[in-house]
Amino acid sequence: MKLIDYNNSSSLVIDNIKKVGNRVNFSIAVFLLDKRNDTNIRFETESFVEIDEWQQKGETLLSDYKLELENFSFHADLNKMYSWDNHIISNYNFFELSNDINKSHLKCMIESADVFGKEFIDEINDVILYYPDGNDTVPQPSQRNGLIHIKQKIVGIYEGGEFCSSQLEVSSDNFRMIRVFDDFYNGIISEPDDFLQFKNNKLDRLDIGDLGGVILRVDLSWRDDKAKGEGSIYDWGYPEHNELTFDYYVEVEWENVEESSLPIISYVTNIGQKSIDY
Repeated sequence: MKLIDYNNSSSLVIDNIKKVGNRVNFSIAVFLLDKRNDTNIRFETESFVEIDEWQQKGETLLSDYKLELENFSFHADLNKMYSWDNHIISNYNFFELSNDINKSHLKCMIESADVFGKEFIDEINDVILYYPDGNDTVPQPSQRNGLIHIKQKIVGIYEGGEFCSSQLEVSSDNFRMIRVFDDFYNGIISEPDDFLQFKNNKLDRLDIGDLGGVILRVDLSWRDDKAKGEGSIYDWGYPEHNELTFDYYVEVEWENVEESSLPIISYVTNIGQKSIDY
């Protein structure tokens, strides 16, 4: 099943639904993409429902638009009126997904004409009623190490050369998030030395952030000869931010781009948009 937002750019997908013993297992994937809010996020996890508890949880989902499961929760805010993009009435579907692999957690919102619930209930009911037990047919999940990759690079320079647009990508086996923010060019180009020193264990700690730390907080440190990263990153989603948090071993990288090859960003044409690698 799939829940798609009103402009067909973001979605929540539930598949691989299988009955195993007294549970129904399924996979969840969220894909959020919205240039208005500078949003570029993917997150995947696994969850299940206990068959003995499903009737009560299904009734709550239908009546109260709420659901609490392992690694997955939902609630809705219905029929809100606002003027963004000439929209009058919207249904906000709020989700929280988590994964133990790297203590990652995503809070997100999908605006849609539909409300998550009825189709999901039908899918689970069909599996419970008509599908055979999949004890012998469910493959073991692939092994994942959970390592978090953090890469930063400059993607453009503003007219005049004082400011630049910088892209930070944080990714792992189960998530990927890209954020673009503006900073002083001379300050950003000094960061590769910090990345290199930290990567070579010559710097105990490294903090990554934008001007004032508004949209992200990533703290890196060495523990027992391993690089650890703990962070929180969010976008400009409305009415609430989409936010990714994580805490696990990391690999950091600065991608060097020659200044002469960087595009020039016009202050006029860049109003309301970012140069994100979608």
